[in-house]
Amino acid sequence: MTAATSDAVRTVTISHRERKRARTWTAIHLAAADAAARHTRLADITVEAIAEQAEVSPRTFFNYFRSKEDAVLGLSSPVIDDAIADGFDFAPGDDLVEKVAFLLLAVFRTAASRREIGYDEYIALMDRHPELARRRFQHIDDVEAVVAELVTERLAATRPADTVGTLEDTADMIVTVAGALMRSALRPLLTAPGKTEADADSVLHRTCLLFREVTRP
Repeated sequence: MTAATSDAVRTVTISHRERKRARTWTAIHLAAADAAARHTRLADITVEAIAEQAEVSPRTFFNYFRSKEDAVLGLSSPVIDDAIADGFDFAPGDDLVEKVAFLLLAVFRTAASRREIGYDEYIALMDRHPELARRRFQHIDDVEAVVAELVTERLAATRPADTVGTLEDTADMIVTVAGALMRSALRPLLTAPGKTEADADSVLHRTCLLFREVTRP
């Protein structure tokens, strides 16, 4: 077997494995969402029942999702895509809080981008089970932790040496404030008639404008 043939076989094998993992992820997610739609209490749904409907073992379930809430919502562990990381930096005059707020939104969207249920069903499930809405917002904490590392790195390259506080403290402050703005922007998307996640950018921008207005000296 030539090197080229070996590489081709390896690529096909990896691709097949990735497709299989994607199918398993989707099967678990849809089984969890279906169970949530059929039950009035999320507490009555077990991981074992979801796994059985998805035709996987409970152990396999936890290889894909940390909790049944994450499975229902189709949430993946947040990671920063290389393209997003490469395109993120700070320039003189940037509004750091707004820039980080939109970075948080981008990473949050990536973590939820594999969701297979429609937006109306997604909202209906959170209305039916309020703990899902709480988990959705708790997920922002996970996103913040990932983003804080990148913000610290970028601040190290641009931050004046005489600034008060450590790099980590400064990054944490920026990310915490930006996260609060993102939560404020996302909350009405769950309740406002006619609003969807597609409106998040414009709502977040208005939220940042309001924040600047109320904090202006």
